[in-house]
Parts: sequence; C-alpha cells; structure tokens
Amino acid sequence: MINKNLRSVLYYVIGVTIVCLMIEFSKRVPDGGLLSKQLYVVHTARDSELATLPNSPAGDDNDEIIPKRDRGREKDPKKPRELNPDIPIADNTIEDTRTNREKFKEWKASVKISEDEMGLFKKWKQEQGLSKKQLKNKEIPINHDNDEPEDDESKDEDLEEKVNNQNDIPSTDEKVEEEYAVAGDDIDTEDLIDYPDGMTEYEPPNVDHSCSDFTLTDELLERSNSVVAACSRLQDELGDQRKLFSRLRWAVPERLLYCPVFKAASTSWLINYLKLSNTTTDPKNGNLHTKITNLFPPPATFKLRKQIFSESIKFIIVRHPFERLVSAFRDKLAGFSRNEHYLTMRKHIIQKYRKKTRDKSAIPTFRESIDFVLDELKKMEAGVSKIMIDGHFMPYSRRCIPCAMHYDVIIKFETLESDSQYLINQCQLGDQLTVSHENPAPTGARTEQGQKNKSKKVKSGKSLPDKTSSSSFQSLDFFKDIPHSKIQQLYEHYRHDFEIFGYSAADYLQDR
Repeated sequence: MINKNLRSVLYYVIGVTIVCLMIEFSKRVPDGGLLSKQLYVVHTARDSELATLPNSPAGDDNDEIIPKRDRGREKDPKKPRELNPDIPIADNTIEDTRTNREKFKEWKASVKISEDEMGLFKKWKQEQGLSKKQLKNKEIPINHDNDEPEDDESKDEDLEEKVNNQNDIPSTDEKVEEEYAVAGDDIDTEDLIDYPDGMTEYEPPNVDHSCSDFTLTDELLERSNSVVAACSRLQDELGDQRKLFSRLRWAVPERLLYCPVFKAASTSWLINYLKLSNTTTDPKNGNLHTKITNLFPPPATFKLRKQIFSESIKFIIVRHPFERLVSAFRDKLAGFSRNEHYLTMRKHIIQKYRKKTRDKSAIPTFRESIDFVLDELKKMEAGVSKIMIDGHFMPYSRRCIPCAMHYDVIIKFETLESDSQYLINQCQLGDQLTVSHENPAPTGARTEQGQKNKSKKVKSGKSLPDKTSSSSFQSLDFFKDIPHSKIQQLYEHYRHDFEIFGYSAADYLQDR
C-alpha cells in the first residue's frame, strides 16, 4: 500500500516538473512560442475595413449573403432562403411564424383592436387565405364521394386562444372521443356553403326571440340541484374539469346553448337549430352535426365566449344509459345502413365475438355487441387512441361534462315533449321551432343491411308504430340474455351518467 502511494507522488512530481520545463522552454523560443503575446492582441477594425469581409475581393455581394460554409453548394429550389413579402405566405414554400405574428399585430392595430384582446387569429388567417380549409381547397380537389368518418368539431383553432386559455383545450381521451363522435355520418360538402364567422364584437340578445327572461319550473330546478349535489359527491373522483366551449352549439342571438347527446333526440334538436339559421339546406343531405357546428360557431374571442356563456341558457337532453345503449345498437348495428363505418363495425363484431358458427346473419346480436362495446370502453379508459365505437356508445357525461358546464335546463328523454315545449316557449321561439322525434327506432322489415324504419309492405309516408320501442320494458327485454357480471361492468363504465342524472340500474342488476 505504501509503495503505491509513493509511486503516485513520484508520478505527480514528474508531471509537474515536465510542465514547468515546457513553460520555461516556450519563453526562451523566439516569438514566444505558445505564449507569444501576438496571439492575444485584439485588433479593432477601422471603418474602411468594415466595407468588405476579411479575405474577400471588394464588391463581392455574395460575401454578405452566403456564409462561407454554404459556398459551392447548390441551393435547394424547394427551400428558398427568403420569403417574398409581396407574395401571400400560403404561396411560399416556408411559412415564417414570426412574420405571421407581426402581420397579425399590424392587422389588429389597423382595425383598431386592442393588443390585449385575445383571439381573432382565425379570422385574420381566413382573410389572408391561410386557413387550413382554404389551403386544402387550393391544393387538393374536393371529392364529394368521400365516405370517410369526419370529426364534427375539428376546426381551425385560434392560435392565441390555445396558448392563453388552456381551459378550453380537450385532454387526450377527449380528443379521441371527438374524433369518433359522428364517425359513421356522411361527409357534408361544407365547402359549397358560406358559413358565418363567430361574433367578434358584443351584440345584445334578440329582443323578440331569446332566452334572456327564462324562468325555471320547480321540476327543472330540482334536476339542476340534483346534478350539483351529485357532482359535489363525485368531486374527488372527477377532479378539476375544464369548460369545453367547443362542445356546445351556440345560438348566440337567442342566447341558447346546447350540448348534443347522441341517441337522446339530438337529431330533432339539431334540425331545430337548422330552422334558427334560416337556411334552406336539407338536413338529410350530408353531415348534420358538421353543418350545425359551422352554422353556429362560438364567439371569436375567449372573452366574448365567457360573456355569452354567462348570459345564455345552457341545456342538455339526457336518457337512461342502458336504454340509450339499446337505441344505439338498434340504430347503428341492427338498423338498416349502407354506411361503411358501421358495416365494418358489424363485420368486426361477428368475426371476433360470434361463437355460433352456424349463424350466418350479417347483423350482430345484442349480446355480441355488448362484448364488443365492453372491450372498446376498456380501451378508451386505458387511453388507447384508436377505437371503433363513436359517441353513440360512449358515456355522455364524458362528452358534455355536466359538472363543469353547469347546465341550466336538463331535459329528460322520458318527458322530452313537455320539457322541450317549455324551453321553446320560454325562449319565445314557438313560431320557429317544433317538438318532434326525427329518428325513431326501426320497426320495419329486417334485411341483410339491418332493420328498416319503414316496412316495404307499408305505403309510402306511413310507418309501423311501436310504442314500446324505447321504453324501459323494451330495454330490459334486450338485457335478459346478458350475464349479470357483464351488466355490472357496463354499469361501471356508465356510472357517472347514472349518478349525475339520477338514473337507476336496479332493474337490470337484480337476480334473474
């Protein structure tokens, strides 16, 4: 051990000695060697020397533009170094974000909008021809035969609002829900319609047709209070939830905001909204959800959204979760359809969940569909980005977020007609809107494409009524062959729908 320490000390002394000798040797070499003072002299250039770069012939303009490391290289024609300010950014290859921001600020100043006012970036992009839709129309021809799923709320977001107002940004699982919300609906040729922009300056409500003087009945008030109480009980479980204004349909002049729940009279009320827009568009032509989203955009700025939100009546239509599930099965999986999305879903259910090989039906059974829905809900809860079910099968409390949005009017599907009529009357819209059920359950002939709403044997314009098609009795009949354990699993996935809106699953979970 002592010998190792001595060797270490010896090596250290020898190393220091060698360094000292090198320094002394450098001092004795002419010009100072490594320690030459000339190497540490700072030269200050004269004004005349600044006219050209060092070691370059005078008058060479390229020396001030092209760095030496890039000389001799061919310029990439696809990546120009500078953008022509006279050409719209959409026509240049590279978009300079900084320049966009500067131009946007100049535009706000030119229209006398305060720099503190957030939003309006989308409006500016549209005026400059820079919106995603405009760029897409410019580069890609419109295919009106496209039958791919479309997101009903995936729009150009306001850049500043994204950065400054995080409360309106959906989380990852909410984005998944939005992506598949109306995945099976036909694509709307929205490019043929001139849709309005969101409100940019405050406007008072319509004097003759608005919900400004709304009075809640005792029953509606009790429902609202019950939701508040349930949300309070679930606070620890739900955590802090954000207000997602993008989920609403904004009838701004009427001060009426609506969050659609699929398979709970959403089609009927979206058609009512179409009537408010005074458009002649056929509701059966194209994607109704996309159409209404575009016809009733939210105000352009976050400040205006909060103000209009506070002045408006917010309403939602809810339904017993298991009755809604049966309705979704009958409409989308057992109903007549040529839609590729639901036909693919049916094939997947049959291939993976059908146990009886002798059954050659192209329509899955309710039990097979429940196995499929359970697996898809488990994937959704686990955060899987790609799932096959859409908003018709997902919990509606997850989409409309009642504990954060605080809906004023909660319409029950069981009392749809009377509740809707009261809402219409209170908002002074009786001369424009009606109460109707536009999408009843199928009652007609069963074919390979599913069960039709109208039998071929019935004369045109007449349907086969089925008073129990959406009743609790009818839903219980569908669940009679579903194992108790799977009903319990379903209840856990839809539990918030049950608890927040006061529904019970006792009849479905009792021993049979």
